[in-house]
Amino acid sequence: MSIKQTILGRLHQVNREGIYELIHFLTQESDYFTAPASVKGHGNYPHGLSIHCHNVVELLLQKNEMFHLGLSRETIYLAGYLHDLCKVNVFHPTLKLKTNQKGERECYFTYEYIDELPLGHGEKSVMIAQQYIRLTIEEIMLIRWHAGPHTICDNTYRYDQVLKLYPSVKAIYTADEEAATFLEKVKDAPTFQISVFYNWKKNGVLPKV
Repeated sequence: MSIKQTILGRLHQVNREGIYELIHFLTQESDYFTAPASVKGHGNYPHGLSIHCHNVVELLLQKNEMFHLGLSRETIYLAGYLHDLCKVNVFHPTLKLKTNQKGERECYFTYEYIDELPLGHGEKSVMIAQQYIRLTIEEIMLIRWHAGPHTICDNTYRYDQVLKLYPSVKAIYTADEEAATFLEKVKDAPTFQISVFYNWKKNGVLPKV
């Protein structure tokens, strides 16, 4: 079973109003299952986003059992699979030119980050998700604060305040960090002959990567 099939199968188990609309958005109106997780960091390749989210869910399932966090599978699926919704429809595949070590001109495949809905990171993921499904307060906290102490906010003490209310936030933060650090590689950009670049400029067709 592919990661996409696993994710969709688990989301179909969520018994909550709006889940089918959410699934439709993920599969038909976004690039959730084809987008990278970043341009130059972890998961910087096609499907990197869904792979990362799946890794976070798998780690969160383990932590929930190990530390007796009391999270339902529904909450883990929603928080884990939706925590990076802010990254859908913002990475646009492109080709760029460079000079290689031999002094030859070539092109390479990469992504341009263009965010037409600049609403932040965790909070943007919450906003997108709640267009389709009603989240619990704990799910909102898990998604909003999944970057842990790196979360940008006006009051630097708010993360500590959140942990006092919802210690499970620490689990999704560490799961996110561990997935990005240990489970997901940073891949070198695929390179092509310079003719591929000009063919793309002429025909608008990118090479397969």
